[in-house]
Amino acid sequence: MSGFMYEIKKIMLHQKGLCYIVLVLLLGTIWLVASDNPYNSAMEQYKSEYEWYLEKVNGYCSDESSLYLEQEAERIADAKEKQNYLLESYYDGKISESEYKKESQEIGKVLEHQNGFEVVYQQYLYTCENEKNRYFLQTNGWTGLLGGGTLNFVLFLGILLIVTPVFCSEYSCQMDALILTSKEGRKSSLHKLLIVISGVLLMCVSISLIEYGFYSLKYGLPNGNYPIQSLSYFAGSNKSITLFEGYVYIGLLRLFGSVFLAILLMFISVLAKKYAVTLLAGAVSVIIPYVGLSKTIIYRLPLPLPFLLGTDFFAGDIVLSDAFTGDEKIVFAEINTITLLILFSVSVFLCILAAAWILRSNSNKWQMKTRKMRNVPTLAIILSFVLTMTGCSDNGKSQNFIYNSSAEYDCMGYEITQDAETFDYYLKNTSTGEMLHLVRSPMFGAFSDEEKVCAFCVCSPYLYYTTSVTESYVNRIGNYNSSITKVSVIELNLDTFEEKIVFEQITNSGRSLFGIDYETGDKWKFLEFHYDFFINDDSIFFIGNDGITEVNRFMKGITKLDIPTSGNISFDGENIFYKNEQSVLTRYHVLSGETFTYEKVVAYDFCIDEQSIYYVSRTDGNRVYSCNKDGSNKRLISDTPAMSVTCDASNIYILAKESGENIVLSKSR
Repeated sequence: MSGFMYEIKKIMLHQKGLCYIVLVLLLGTIWLVASDNPYNSAMEQYKSEYEWYLEKVNGYCSDESSLYLEQEAERIADAKEKQNYLLESYYDGKISESEYKKESQEIGKVLEHQNGFEVVYQQYLYTCENEKNRYFLQTNGWTGLLGGGTLNFVLFLGILLIVTPVFCSEYSCQMDALILTSKEGRKSSLHKLLIVISGVLLMCVSISLIEYGFYSLKYGLPNGNYPIQSLSYFAGSNKSITLFEGYVYIGLLRLFGSVFLAILLMFISVLAKKYAVTLLAGAVSVIIPYVGLSKTIIYRLPLPLPFLLGTDFFAGDIVLSDAFTGDEKIVFAEINTITLLILFSVSVFLCILAAAWILRSNSNKWQMKTRKMRNVPTLAIILSFVLTMTGCSDNGKSQNFIYNSSAEYDCMGYEITQDAETFDYYLKNTSTGEMLHLVRSPMFGAFSDEEKVCAFCVCSPYLYYTTSVTESYVNRIGNYNSSITKVSVIELNLDTFEEKIVFEQITNSGRSLFGIDYETGDKWKFLEFHYDFFINDDSIFFIGNDGITEVNRFMKGITKLDIPTSGNISFDGENIFYKNEQSVLTRYHVLSGETFTYEKVVAYDFCIDEQSIYYVSRTDGNRVYSCNKDGSNKRLISDTPAMSVTCDASNIYILAKESGENIVLSKSR
């Protein structure tokens, strides 16, 4: 057996290199499938409607496309206004049902693709900023493939596990001394270098192809010849490359970064001759700068990390505005081509030096023309650091409760109050008057500039509330990064007053760590504008002016629900109740996604309890009715015309339309 084949067998079989490669590819694929979420969820949710418009404007934003979209926007706005007027006229008895249906059909044709139009119109506003290099196209696939610039931890750990034993296994059993007595000693180290580099390249190319195939199948990767600036992540880039060229260049940089890391690990193992030191030093060389340094610094260091990330070599300047002063601050400066070439050249030179040192250190004396250098002392690196990862946590409790967004909170004998001077929120005991400050958790690693409570949700015996905090982030080595906004959902046990965070998300950072996604852009922006929310075991539902957004508490998957929020929103743990655009009561099942419409319940307002629905009927003079949750057993509650109706465990509360009187009706009557 030749020396080369022997080394292949040893590295790939005995040291389980082949097993690690297969495991990396398998785990990488599973993680890719499980963690992927579309960057623009509306583009997927209304895919057919969006594609209907995209066919008309695909590509360069021409004058004809601009004129068409502006006219279409005006046409849809007029149709919506006419629809509202028509609906009011029908409910007020000014037009007949046949007239209403006839006019509605005409309006429906105009509004048939309105959801898709909203998506394409947002894309139009982006392309108008620079029509020369921003085109209309399906962006989710390319954004997933290119955007983000986050570290692939599965690949990183795989390289650590494959490369570390290559030389360390020989040092651990003192086999290196025997190899040095052989004439093939120098070839042995050369074979190791070639095999490791080939294995790492195979693994990286496979991962890159898997990602390309995944995004191509799931979203499609059309129009690869369009400028890379067509993606908002690369909006400020000055590099004239296409989307496909960007994929190739980023892939090549990541290939080099992986090879660079492999050579660095082998170099450290030859110096240290210890498994633990090699693993720790290799991990530190990547993790510490990734966590502790800004991207501007990272992408100017001759280390494997910037090449493993790759993406931001082609991004432009990233500028954030200070939330208080309004001043703009560059948080990432664009890497120009010359800087990239210099960094690449220096890194290649370091790789060559490291490879030469590895070969020299594993050569026997008679093959060396110069005197053998003294052994370098073993590196002693003692490092401890704490990575604080926050996210969703399962509290193990069933969250079955009744939520009505228009109802007041029943806090088990407590009242939520706000200080008029400090604007702080307190929980006041209605019996004793004792005040409990709600926001009590200290911030770690940050200075809080502004903290506010956004919304409450009561699920006895727990009070949930959301906080929004603007922080000046200071990393662990003292570098100032930027101002960020963090939204948290906090659970307060009203019996024990134990408090814990059940969900937390940064809304405007660009980092990712061990699967905790911080590269958000516009993805999490909705959290900053929510004004109410409700919760169950699996998800948190944030209510904003543009609808309801469901966030999975475990995988942080985001689903934008097509539910209007202009009226009351109710939730019973399984179903969301709301009024559709025609004021017809509708029920949405959160697990199956099925929608049920109560055709005969046209409501001005409504609320629910455990068994019944109470509503103000628009078709019967605003009188108040009740029915079961399946729509049966309709019953008149009050013949007084009402503006609103709410309820609690004991009573029904009606606001009279004409007199403004608050009427209280007992449920037990």
